[in-house]
Amino acid sequence: MQPHKPGKRLIVVGDIHGQLEPFVKILQHARLINQHWDWCGGESRLVQMGDVYDRGPKSIEADLLLDKLQRQAANSTGEVVRLVGNHELEIMLGNFVISGMEGLEAKTIRAKLNRQVLEGELRGAYAYKGFLFTHAGVTQKLLRIFKQQLEDASAHNLAVLINLIFKESIRHQFFKHPIFNISIHRNGTDRFGGIFWEDITDLIKSFPTTPPLWQVIGHTQVQQIVIDKQSQVIPVDVGMHRLLQYLVIESGETAPKICTVTDSASPGMD
Repeated sequence: MQPHKPGKRLIVVGDIHGQLEPFVKILQHARLINQHWDWCGGESRLVQMGDVYDRGPKSIEADLLLDKLQRQAANSTGEVVRLVGNHELEIMLGNFVISGMEGLEAKTIRAKLNRQVLEGELRGAYAYKGFLFTHAGVTQKLLRIFKQQLEDASAHNLAVLINLIFKESIRHQFFKHPIFNISIHRNGTDRFGGIFWEDITDLIKSFPTTPPLWQVIGHTQVQQIVIDKQSQVIPVDVGMHRLLQYLVIESGETAPKICTVTDSASPGMD
């Protein structure tokens, strides 16, 4: 029997928060890793939406698994795209209280995260087939700011600009750009937050009319993944401790599909 060889697919997985075993179940269900937890996804791409750290018991192990899979996919024909969430960002800012880690451990992880951003292994944004992926979303306020620098505010160009701003902010340790704002709903001081600290309610409300682009986000936990055609927002953080779902965009198709891990061996599309 020939081994399964996945074609070109984009698999989107939400916040992990230290839930290593559920994360592995999702990856195996999506046929991205084998029983030894090695990459077997062929030309597939994995997008992980950030917040690997905190809350759950195995944050570091989940992060190390992503390190390995990113290397293996790069040496194959696939790709692992890793976004930075607000929990990683706070560690990078030196706010170790949110992580609950000891000082030395947190400093080591901080140095690693900073290096990975500068080397392009971690990103603030990603674009694929017109979809913009960020941890918490780009509000209309942020979009207007970006448009001042872009002739064409496509998802691709927005992702390139966001990653440039993020990388330069890390390089100079200067975090005053609005992408780092924390919204009032997240105990911040700004009406609308940035790409790490926005709440889905404010993100949707920030666009009084139909948004100009589709966004895929994590950060705000929802009951289940929903493809909302009105808001053009797809939230994928369903809480791995309670539900195993992920998003799939097949090669040659633009409409995403929602996949739920069940007790059966084969993937089930909703």
